[in-house]
Amino acid sequence: MGALTILDIALAKGAAQDAQGRISGGEFDRLGLPMMSGCQRCGATLGPYGAYPSRTGLIQCGECIADDMSFATVAEFDAFEASIGADG
Repeated sequence: MGALTILDIALAKGAAQDAQGRISGGEFDRLGLPMMSGCQRCGATLGPYGAYPSRTGLIQCGECIADDMSFATVAEFDAFEASIGADG
């Protein structure tokens, strides 16, 4: 699956990493992205590496996200965010 995760988006938007490559919760907050979330469909708790933003405007896990509901690029995600008037 070529779906974009919240982590992919954070890295593409320039999230600062520490010497070990970790990204703080403050960085996710600065970028307007959730560090922790839950799947819209199954309710699983998700970190940024397993959280997929969907075209419903909510997060889904890798098991629940469908290819037609995911984003392939950050530009696609940003265009969707702009179309719903969200900050991000």
